[in-house]
Amino acid sequence: MKRFVWPLQRYLDVVRQREGALRAEVLAAARQVAAQKRAIRRRAEALAAMLNGISVRPAGQRLPDQQLVMRCFAAERRAMAALEAELSRLEAWRQELLARLRDIRARRETLEKLRQETFADYLRQASADEQKQHDETSRIAFVRNAALGPADCRSITA
Repeated sequence: MKRFVWPLQRYLDVVRQREGALRAEVLAAARQVAAQKRAIRRRAEALAAMLNGISVRPAGQRLPDQQLVMRCFAAERRAMAALEAELSRLEAWRQELLARLRDIRARRETLEKLRQETFADYLRQASADEQKQHDETSRIAFVRNAALGPADCRSITA
């Protein structure tokens, strides 16, 4: 019986490699998104802490500090807007990668199913060929025994 060889095996291997690489890329993108979210959260917390620190000061000290904080507040808001724009760009990139990963995963699953079906056909054909060979061997043995006649046949009990 000849060995099973699937002609698309190399393509399936390449698709599996691409899926693994894409999965790693999606993970890296998710880490970048999480880091960006942490950076935004840290800036917002720092800004809130600054405002809370000013609110507990006496009125005489609060006014000059409030003016300074309000000037910084506008710059900080612009910086946070830039971080949020970068976050939405990263999220879009991650979503694109996820869509590509779903596509390549579906392609891999289709190829694996096709390979299984082809292997099942191969096994059925190999079984049919083997049965055909057994039938031919049995037929030849029967014809030989019939040609020799009943007197020359050896019995199992003798």
